[in-house]
Amino acid sequence: PPLTSGPYRKRIGLISIVACLGGLLFGYDTGVTNGAEGPMSQELGLSLIQDGIVISSLVFAAAVGALICGRISDAIGRRKTIIILAVMFFVGVLFVVFAPGFEILVVGRIIIGLAVGGASTVVPVYLAELAPFEIRGSITGRNELAIVVGQFTAFVINAILGSTLGHIEGVWRIMFSVCALPAMALFFGMLRMPESPRWLVEKGRYDEALAVLRTVRSEDRALAEFAQVELVTEEEK
Repeated sequence: PPLTSGPYRKRIGLISIVACLGGLLFGYDTGVTNGAEGPMSQELGLSLIQDGIVISSLVFAAAVGALICGRISDAIGRRKTIIILAVMFFVGVLFVVFAPGFEILVVGRIIIGLAVGGASTVVPVYLAELAPFEIRGSITGRNELAIVVGQFTAFVINAILGSTLGHIEGVWRIMFSVCALPAMALFFGMLRMPESPRWLVEKGRYDEALAVLRTVRSEDRALAEFAQVELVTEEEK
């Protein structure tokens, strides 16, 4: 059946906004060091090598996170994985903001990096499995938009805080702490979001999968897509 307008379209839009907070966090956490690096290094007395380790530890951890979080989401579900990633974003920020020195700072950056890599893997899959194929490109593309918006936001906030509070010791901690807000929004938002119907079918939870589809599709479309997902899953097995 063709895709028609209705309240379920708004539901899909809300799901994409909440899930794309993971992309926003991805962008902010990779961009925030641009302004925080100078005052952070000065306050903690970091050497050039230590400074490089703090910056690059997130990128290396993100590679590991991207490698393992896909399998984790296959095991426990896309929604639960994103909730765990939101917690990791928040915990990592706490480590960084309250870091007394180099070691704790690196631990916090590694935790955030794992979350960044996981978000880059799981969020697009979650969106693709929930979106109707007619608008799948635009829905999943919102995550890429959220990433660059997050980076742009980091630069803007760094510029504002640097020009207004640059004379205050620890201003870099404020720069990092800002991303705790979208992390909390992602956590509480995903608690109200549905699981991927594709994943539910793969796990044999057919009634739950159909119930989810009925919230994001019209009735006839939900039944048709449910049958299609069942068929594809059997073929893959």
